[in-house]
Amino acid sequence: MTRVASRFLACGVAVSPAGQTSRASSVVADERRRSLRHHPIGLLQIAGADGSIVTNHRTENGHDAVDVMTADGDQFTLYVDGTTRLPIGDVAVETEFSDYEDHDGLMLPTRLVSRIDRYTVGDLRVSNTVNGETGDLAAPAEVRAAAEPTPSAHVTVDTIAPGIWYLAGQSHHSLVVELDDSLVLIEAPQHDTRALAVIARTRELAPDKPLTHVVSTHHHFDHSGGVRAAVSEGLTVVSHDLAKPFFQMMVARQHTLVPDALARHPQPLTVETVSDRLVLGEGGRRTIELYPVTDNLHADTMLMAYFPRERLLAEVDLYTPPAPNTTGARFPFVASLVRNIEQRGLRVDRILALHGRVVQFEDLRQAVRAAPERESG
Repeated sequence: MTRVASRFLACGVAVSPAGQTSRASSVVADERRRSLRHHPIGLLQIAGADGSIVTNHRTENGHDAVDVMTADGDQFTLYVDGTTRLPIGDVAVETEFSDYEDHDGLMLPTRLVSRIDRYTVGDLRVSNTVNGETGDLAAPAEVRAAAEPTPSAHVTVDTIAPGIWYLAGQSHHSLVVELDDSLVLIEAPQHDTRALAVIARTRELAPDKPLTHVVSTHHHFDHSGGVRAAVSEGLTVVSHDLAKPFFQMMVARQHTLVPDALARHPQPLTVETVSDRLVLGEGGRRTIELYPVTDNLHADTMLMAYFPRERLLAEVDLYTPPAPNTTGARFPFVASLVRNIEQRGLRVDRILALHGRVVQFEDLRQAVRAAPERESG
């Protein structure tokens, strides 16, 4: 276990499902290095590393605490339980270690709960191996030598129906919907670069109408990462009622180390929420009906968008249609999605999946039939 992958983490590496490696950005590399703090082994390795400075030993709420500054200038606080003498997580991004087990005389946690403020972002149950063979975790030489990539956005446009456009081109897609007097964007994903490119392309599609709203399907980082950029452009955020405090916190944060679009162009946050049903464009030629997706295991803040006139339903992460003529895909949340559609009495012909592609509703039904019972809740 002492060979935890510091060489691998020194270079941001992206690994494709096929096992191919490529250079990731320095931001990714920094985040992976910092992730070592969220396990007791990593914490102690960093605190004891050459160049780290440990200061300010004190007692807080019955726990011993020290401040650690790494050779790279990163700072964090390490807390040790005053009774068990085991490390506990208590940092700006908090990880709580619990359910310790003895492995060859080394006490290691089997549960790791990570939070940002009061929001739980991960709850992991892990098994531990002490001094197991890890293999060579170093990034390949060609990856280390590659130039650092810069964020880019490639936005393609496909007309689904008159006034409904599917914006794709990369991994995370969006929808643009034309109402009688405005445009609505569904999904501002990933980061500033992607979100701002999507917003710019949206305004080109119907330049005579203002873009007023962005619908965020759920709070997960890859689907909410562009929300601050959307707010900087003056858009009203539409979210699940449970996600409102999350977006309020997100927009209130200061971005001083790496100023983003909102830090450069501050705007107040306006939020409209969905608790059971929200209709945008009510009374007009086209409406968007927004519903929470209940009883699904992916997120409690999930929304789906229904277009009754066109009999279309937009969703993300619950069903990702595979490429044509491929097999072996797994769909853990499809049965929940179909239940929500049927319970609402929605008449759906096509699924606009914001990962993957646009498919017929029958494709979703086939995915339900193919999903093992234990995965289909």
